Amino acid sequence: MIITETSRYKRSKRKILKNKTRELERLENIKNLIIKCDNLHVLLLSEFKNVYRIEKKTGNLKEFYTARLNDKIRLFMRPVGEYPYKEIEIDEIIFENIDDKHYGEG
Repeated sequence: MIITETSRYKRSKRKILKNKTRELERLENIKNLIIKCDNLHVLLLSEFKNVYRIEKKTGNLKEFYTARLNDKIRLFMRPVGEYPYKEIEIDEIIFENIDDKHYGEG
């Protein structure tokens, strides 16, 4: 698969993952896994889906998939194509953002 990185993703990566080598390494592992998969369907059937907790969001985020970099930081990804997605046809994914707000204290 092909990965496209948005400028928002690049900014959030610099800001949130600064000095977090374990999370940066995990992000690289996720990238490598996605690149090796032929399409989104293969990725979601992979046993690594559970390791990196790759999941489809629901509700107002239903067009996104996330992968967790740790218990508080997650990577937002969006397949290229029309929603609803035909996972077997998706061979390009956009890294939209890295977020740590959802799992904050409180």
